[in-house]
Amino acid sequence: MHYKLFVFDLDETLWTVSEGLCSMLKPPFNMTAPDRLETNEGFWIELKPGVHKLFDFLKEQEVYISLASRNDHKPTMEILSAFGLSDGLTYPQIGWKAKEDMLKIILRRIKKRDKVTIKPEEVFFLDDWPDNIQPVRKWGATALLYGQDVLSHDELVSMLQ
Repeated sequence: MHYKLFVFDLDETLWTVSEGLCSMLKPPFNMTAPDRLETNEGFWIELKPGVHKLFDFLKEQEVYISLASRNDHKPTMEILSAFGLSDGLTYPQIGWKAKEDMLKIILRRIKKRDKVTIKPEEVFFLDDWPDNIQPVRKWGATALLYGQDVLSHDELVSMLQ
């Protein structure tokens, strides 16, 4: 595999949220199904099928896995932890910067900590919003649009094998 870093958006890419943004949901979170959390107010967040399989596959490949999501950090990390997805993430960027800036921060931190230089062409990025994809493609990374270039996480695993 020539990709060394996989970066994912969250809302509508790895999960679906009743309120649009996961940071709009307030704890406590209750697991009502293996891949579904609900709040006491009845709002919910649900992992898309195949997300755990995708993360397990990438961990077997011994690549870096990270996130670039426009959300508030604390509630988003709580949700990731509840789903069992927070372990093994490398410098997840959860905030309000442009996605290409988030990717560059991840790369700088990997280089500083691990002394590993990852080139743009060794980065894979998946997001559901075209305006996030285009700048990342121009920068030189592979950036695919979830729901158009990739229809499911199972399909992505097949593409990467």
